[in-house]
Amino acid sequence: MLGSGFFPVAPATFASLVWLAIYLFAPGGARLADPVVAACTAVAAIAVAHLAERYHGRDAHCIVVDEFVGMQVTFIGMAPALVPGIVGFVLFRIFDIAKPFPAGRSQRLPGGLGVVADDVFAGAYARLALLALSLVFAW
Repeated sequence: MLGSGFFPVAPATFASLVWLAIYLFAPGGARLADPVVAACTAVAAIAVAHLAERYHGRDAHCIVVDEFVGMQVTFIGMAPALVPGIVGFVLFRIFDIAKPFPAGRSQRLPGGLGVVADDVFAGAYARLALLALSLVFAW
């Protein structure tokens, strides 16, 4: 999104940072973590990723709309705050790279659904870990 998929090094990580910056610092950025907005973004992302795969190939590195969805899932319902934002970003990237079951398997789904599904799972895992940490650290 916003051209972040063409960043020369780690475009998925860069896209996640772009999302985090908008969420934390842009006026109205908190709306990105609204469940309805996240659901709408996920539906749109599946369609966009499907079309992008036709042009760029199967789950190409430049397709990063799925990172936006994964970050939204990570922060659903949370107010923007710097420390939880950084922790959530790190957790999302860890789970997105590690792809614990069923995230890795979900990539086998056809088209844009396979592109987006693993990031939804990674976001859900990151969200659960972030909630557990918020109980410990009282964020």
